[in-house]
Amino acid sequence: MFLKIAGFELRYQLKNPVFWVTVAIFFLLTFGSMTIDQISIGGGGNTHKNAPYAIIQIHMIWTLFFMFVTTAFVANVIVRDDESGFGPIVRTTRITRFNYLFGRFTGAYAAALLAFLSVPLGILVGSWMPWVDPDTLGSNRLGDYAFAFALFAAPNILMTSALFFMLATVTRSMMTTYVGVVAFLILYGLTTSVLGRLPQYETLLAYVEPLGFGAFDLATKYWTATERNNLLPPLTGIFLWNKALWLGVAAASLALAASLFRFGVKGKKQSKKQRLAEIADATPPQGAAGPLPAPRFDRATARAQLVTRTRLEFAQVLRSPAFLVLMVLGLFNSLGALLSPGDLFGTEVLPVTREVIQTLLGAFGLIPMIVAIYYSGELVWRERDRKTHEIIDATALPDWAFVVPKTLAVVLVMLSALAISAVGGILAQLIRGWTAIEPGKYLLWYILPEAVDWTLLAVLAVFVQALSPHKFVGWGIMVLYMIATITLSNIGLADNLYQYGRGPRVQFSDMNGLGRFWIGAWWFRLYYAALAIVMLVAAHVLWRRGTETRLRPRLARAPSRLRGMPGLIGGAALVVAVGTGVWIYTNTHVWNEYRTGLDDDRWAADYEKALYRFHTAPQPSVTDVRLAVDLRPSAPSMRTTGSYALVNRTGAPLRDVHVRLTSRDLKLVSLDVPGARLLREWPRYGYRIYRYDTPLAPGQTAAIRFETLRAQRGFRNSGDERRVVANGTFLNNSEFAPQIGMTRDALLTDPTKRRKYGLPAQLRPPKLEDVAATRFNYVNRADWVNADITVTTDADQTPIAPGNRVSDTVANGRRTAHFVTEAPILSFFSVQSARYLEKHRRHGNTDLVVYYDPHHPMNVDRMLAALAAGLDYYEPNFAPYQFRQARIIEFPGYEQFAQAFAGTMPYSESIGFIADLSDKEKIDYVTYVTAHELGHQWWAHQEVSADMQGGTMLVETLAQYSALMVMEKLYGPDQIRRFLKYELDRYLRARGGERVEELPLVRVEDQGYIHYRKGSVVMYLLKDELGEAKVNAALRRFLMRFRFKGAPYPRSVDLIAEFRREATTPAQQALITDLFERITLYDLKAGAPKVTRRADGRYDVALTVNARKLYADGKGAERQAPMAEAVDIGLFTAMPGRGSFAAKDVVLMERRPIRSGTQVLRFVTARAPTFVGVDPYNKRIDRNSDDNVVPVS
Repeated sequence: MFLKIAGFELRYQLKNPVFWVTVAIFFLLTFGSMTIDQISIGGGGNTHKNAPYAIIQIHMIWTLFFMFVTTAFVANVIVRDDESGFGPIVRTTRITRFNYLFGRFTGAYAAALLAFLSVPLGILVGSWMPWVDPDTLGSNRLGDYAFAFALFAAPNILMTSALFFMLATVTRSMMTTYVGVVAFLILYGLTTSVLGRLPQYETLLAYVEPLGFGAFDLATKYWTATERNNLLPPLTGIFLWNKALWLGVAAASLALAASLFRFGVKGKKQSKKQRLAEIADATPPQGAAGPLPAPRFDRATARAQLVTRTRLEFAQVLRSPAFLVLMVLGLFNSLGALLSPGDLFGTEVLPVTREVIQTLLGAFGLIPMIVAIYYSGELVWRERDRKTHEIIDATALPDWAFVVPKTLAVVLVMLSALAISAVGGILAQLIRGWTAIEPGKYLLWYILPEAVDWTLLAVLAVFVQALSPHKFVGWGIMVLYMIATITLSNIGLADNLYQYGRGPRVQFSDMNGLGRFWIGAWWFRLYYAALAIVMLVAAHVLWRRGTETRLRPRLARAPSRLRGMPGLIGGAALVVAVGTGVWIYTNTHVWNEYRTGLDDDRWAADYEKALYRFHTAPQPSVTDVRLAVDLRPSAPSMRTTGSYALVNRTGAPLRDVHVRLTSRDLKLVSLDVPGARLLREWPRYGYRIYRYDTPLAPGQTAAIRFETLRAQRGFRNSGDERRVVANGTFLNNSEFAPQIGMTRDALLTDPTKRRKYGLPAQLRPPKLEDVAATRFNYVNRADWVNADITVTTDADQTPIAPGNRVSDTVANGRRTAHFVTEAPILSFFSVQSARYLEKHRRHGNTDLVVYYDPHHPMNVDRMLAALAAGLDYYEPNFAPYQFRQARIIEFPGYEQFAQAFAGTMPYSESIGFIADLSDKEKIDYVTYVTAHELGHQWWAHQEVSADMQGGTMLVETLAQYSALMVMEKLYGPDQIRRFLKYELDRYLRARGGERVEELPLVRVEDQGYIHYRKGSVVMYLLKDELGEAKVNAALRRFLMRFRFKGAPYPRSVDLIAEFRREATTPAQQALITDLFERITLYDLKAGAPKVTRRADGRYDVALTVNARKLYADGKGAERQAPMAEAVDIGLFTAMPGRGSFAAKDVVLMERRPIRSGTQVLRFVTARAPTFVGVDPYNKRIDRNSDDNVVPVS
């Protein structure tokens, strides 16, 4: 009987349209992720789209979304019998509870598994498509598909099936079961998000995370592309425990469902008195007969109907248990995200209102969407679901009294939800001790725009439900709509004029408020609000009444029902929609260029094909820059007039000079090259070639004069101007002034895109051996120049440019400041303007100053202290600081970075200014970032590398080292482990995402994970082995050799040669080779230590160490190498890098020789250690540093 019931259920599900719709949707989504470059799941970089790693990730990700389908299959088997009335009949048969329950469950689960086979089928078929780039694919191994399906998909689907089957069995309600799915997703997302940010809980998360992401990530987090393309995760340890745990949960859920399920429905026992009381209550009172009042149908009646019906519909939702559960879950998720916010280097940010609102938009945004879609369907179909539609439809209520109140009810519910979430945000701020509450921002930045956006969605949902033949069809259409909004932009269909409810992104900033971003967004809201009114009118005229549900008869009656007020309202709304649509089109397509991401890619490819051939063309050098910048922040516009002095330093006559604009938002008003004529122009790319009437002789000077304009008229479809803004303008000179010569800037770097557009697969800098490449430097090929810059802006703003401010005047509502540099700078600098407060600190001969927004004074003193500490270390160890001022300038948080220009360091409001440094155990990244950017005043702005392999090592890696040394002096070497552990982890994780090939540090090709993350670890170990004084001596010699020098610019091998001069032993020479010239990895593991108390009160400590040394190639393939090195061994009374770990917790730190293989090390200590480790401070690049330190058991 069990098999018969299971087979019956399976056949039923296979005949159900839901099954085949599910198969089609998941097949197409997976197929699209394989065949459309803009949609990628699991792959990326050198990881193949059909690699084992990618196949497993795709399976896990889709099981997360498949929960809704699973519920439709397995939960419905219980609810379906009760809803159809078949349940009581079944319960009178001799079918046992076990056969009934688990037969139905087994059939439904089998159907879910069959439906999910569409996912591996989509991967397989997608990989066969001829247009898919073959370089992104590997060989199809059926075993990989079977592994992913059997060990990830099937257990996940079983667990979720059992869980929601149990919930449906207990509640006998599909609505409650779906609320349970949402609850699961929210709680799952919250816990994984919170625990995922805390490294100490990484192993715990791997054990308890229900879908296997944690265990899979722990096993593969440091895999290279080669490993991802060839290996399957091991079926050992944590992975098996994780699966056993959740299969146990599945079994327990099924057992609970069986124990709670009852065939019969037991009635309530009532006394005679209770039955008589109910009969009396149900008997209507008899009143005197009289004439009925005459019906009235006037405005008062309409108002009463609107208020009464809206109150009724609103109350229906508010009293719904599902709504209350959704609200609680939404608040729980939001508070969890707000109380455990995002971080940088593990340090959280302060809960300023802007950050809270952005968190709410992500954490709570799912709730209004569910309310809008779900309750629109519930309210539209409520009367029909309860079989009261014929009675209610026969009343004298006009059709609008159905459509409008139901829509208003959903709107009021969403407003209530948004208001409650805002209260939750304020509560979170208060809990975290933040009292600067800004209700206006909550209202104008969050509640009002979100209410309009979700109202538009609710109207669309009501309209769809009014036309749909069934509630579930309407919900399905809305789900497809939500999927379309995500995918359309990725395939180049990004025009907001046809993406209902979409508009330009509004960006927040404490400095600049909403800027001008809100203008375009609200025009689109007006446009779509008018279309929403048209849809409401259409829903009104097509509203189903009585027994008629077919669409065609309703369409036939539509013209007659449009007469009168509905037609007037719909017509007026249509006129508004057309009018605003024309206005929007004028702004987004006529006054501004409409372009998508695909358009930008195509432009970059064409740009390279047309002009990259000139990238090695000899060019004159800029020696002097004179600019007059006229800023109109509120316009926004920026007009620049200027001139460059040029000199021919190539050693040969020069015929041509190439002038280009690097920003597509910049217009060239005029350009004059005295003594030359325009030879050729490419207007699409802003590129011109001028030919001198008489070639420039070596050493001969020349000039160019120009005028440019950067201005935006109206608003754009996306990407509104965020450089020139009302408060917080920040641009570098390439964004407002022409440049000399062709570079690789703005060209495509992704190999897949390059192949797609017929370009060579790789765009790489010159090889380290190409000495000819030392003609150009790394920083935009800029030259050392003298600058004379005048900036004019609004009178209430402070203009800032490089150099000394030699004058500063205010006249006619405008402020003009004049800056002149006192030392050579690169022709790469910034201009800024905003309403700043200033805080100064005199440090020796240098004026340290932070220009900051009045909202953000919190960490200004710390930034000034970091500048002072940096100067104290860099000047005696490297070279004198070249300027009389060091400026930190805040800019709006549209981007999160800090950057170093000559004497000026722009710093985003979204990072250091709002860092929460109250926890002394967290990394002080404000000091670190400030010290890093100040370090660039030496490594970039005194010495700049050649534009070739290894170039960024001489700039970014040395700035990393400089900042590390400042941090060590301030916080001590025992605290550096936190930072090195963070850097090591980010380097190892990033290796698997490499798109070309990993290179040794000496050959790094602007690969951030190498020159930043690996560079920190490498330089710190070098300092530890050679000694700080020797490393700094090498750096000082290198710097003085190339300080402010032009071509030939230095190569990374020049610095390596200086390091080798300081290396006095063969071991140190070999270490330099390993650190810089090879990709070297270690695998050091501490075994269980033994601690024994001696008779003299001291302790014997024995530690087993396993060691391996590995060399890797650019794809991650490894080979073992012999290891014979001295490595730090540490004994501690607390875990290094955790909590309040400090020098007092170090029992012993000793360097011991370590060889490949296993060895036992012995120590005698005065104190008993509780933790013992090898390389405990993560100075080496260890493939798994988590096992370096172990507790004493």
